[in-house]
Amino acid sequence: MSVTTTANPTTYNLQTVLADYELHHSEEHSSARDHLEIHNPSEWPTNHRRIPPYRPVNTELDQTQRRVYLNGVERAFVAVMFTGVFVNANLARLWRKTGGRIWDIGYRIGGEW
Repeated sequence: MSVTTTANPTTYNLQTVLADYELHHSEEHSSARDHLEIHNPSEWPTNHRRIPPYRPVNTELDQTQRRVYLNGVERAFVAVMFTGVFVNANLARLWRKTGGRIWDIGYRIGGEW
């Protein structure tokens, strides 16, 4: 496999290109970063985060009291969907172990040649 490059090695200097991206930190920021003492100003609003207050995990929660599905239609839809996925996976596995060894059905996807 050949490699094509657009850079001319006689005129292209990687260091001069990377020099545009060098980062410089002032002493004030580097010392604060080292000690992790960066704080937002007190007048900045913090209610935009909408993070609820901390609650410890309730290990005594009764899972039978929780509603998983909103109605029977939703429950049937989810059951049919996952049953279809399960059946499709098992049929594919069965085909690979039996007929797929003799007759490999393959088709081109997305313009493959």
